[in-house]
Amino acid sequence: MRIGSAVLTLMMALALATPAAATNSLTRDDGDYEHAVPVVVDALFLRPMGLMMTVLGTVFYAFPVAPLTAITRPSDLGKPFKVLVARPGRYTFVDPLGQH
Repeated sequence: MRIGSAVLTLMMALALATPAAATNSLTRDDGDYEHAVPVVVDALFLRPMGLMMTVLGTVFYAFPVAPLTAITRPSDLGKPFKVLVARPGRYTFVDPLGQH
């Protein structure tokens, strides 16, 4: 039980650190990626983490964030959805393998 909790905590910490480290990974706009992630790493490690972050983002959005945002700022309801659900979902299901 403790090992599983430690692994889950480590995966969540790495998932939060990955977008910060990957902000400047694209060097050219012509489709040639100098720092592209190997497809195997993307398929076996990053995509499952993206799926986990999509599920966790959906849970966090549905329960604490959406009701509070709807009460306080109804016009901004889409902003947390984009960050918590849409971005991880697009990364997991739409973006090509090895392009990050």
